[in-house]
Amino acid sequence: MAEERIIDDDKDKKYRIRINEDGEEELEVIDLGMDEEQEEAYETGLEIPEFEEDDEEAATMTPEELALARKREEEERAAKTAKAEELIAKARALEEGGDGEYALISLDSAEREYDGYGAIYPLKLRLLTKNFTDFSRLDEVESVSQKLRVHSSAADKKYVRENFLAAAEEELGSQIERNAALKAENEGKKAERRARFKSAAKKSLAIFLSAFVIFIALLCVAVYFSTIMFADRGGANLVVTIVLFALAAVAFIASVILARPLARNARRVRLNERDSSTALGRSCIEGAEREKKLRSLCDNIDFAEGQEE
Repeated sequence: MAEERIIDDDKDKKYRIRINEDGEEELEVIDLGMDEEQEEAYETGLEIPEFEEDDEEAATMTPEELALARKREEEERAAKTAKAEELIAKARALEEGGDGEYALISLDSAEREYDGYGAIYPLKLRLLTKNFTDFSRLDEVESVSQKLRVHSSAADKKYVRENFLAAAEEELGSQIERNAALKAENEGKKAERRARFKSAAKKSLAIFLSAFVIFIALLCVAVYFSTIMFADRGGANLVVTIVLFALAAVAFIASVILARPLARNARRVRLNERDSSTALGRSCIEGAEREKKLRSLCDNIDFAEGQEE
């Protein structure tokens, strides 16, 4: 650090000892009337590289070590950039030769070499969409468009926007129309099934309740007669009690049997409300997911002209 001392009685000035570029000490006179920004401009001759506060390793390094580390990082970045550019050039050559899939493999290699290198993504989008016309690989296209949004230059974003946004928005509009038609058809069929299934469920419930109520009634009467079955010396009450318990058992078995169609019909009513339970409903779900991805794709490539991330 620079050493500061006030010399003589001159209260308007102070003197600072600084180390110049040659490592020699110099005495500088600082006018105390200078504003704070000018005063802070006086530093030692050594440049201290900046580092993050939470970078513990950098915090323990000397300025020379930090400068060396920075230089090493720049060299590594330059090497990765050169390798990525080489693979991108190879991909372009393969594309011109009609080998789109091999071109994509080359771009995948470039991304492994330098993940986040912005020049990869415009070309990759073009290849995945067969020159911005095909949406059969929408999952990959949407993922690459997110990387384009984060990493690519304003010029690359503008290129993709001008060549791809109109087609993406048209595809989104078509998907919205298809989804509306599918949803209308699905809701219509669900309504038809709903009426039929609810009617069957109500009928099953009525039959089950009839058998169950008879079972409860017979059971209650049988329990009552069981309390007086020995009051009659002739044994008539005992016989009645046995018969009543037998009839209650039959009614119980009937209730159990009738509970199965009730449960089946109730399950049909419940499943009918789930889109995932029918092929048409699953098509609606898939269409909604595709619409969501297309919206994300349009958002990712719809940049203001000249915008930079």
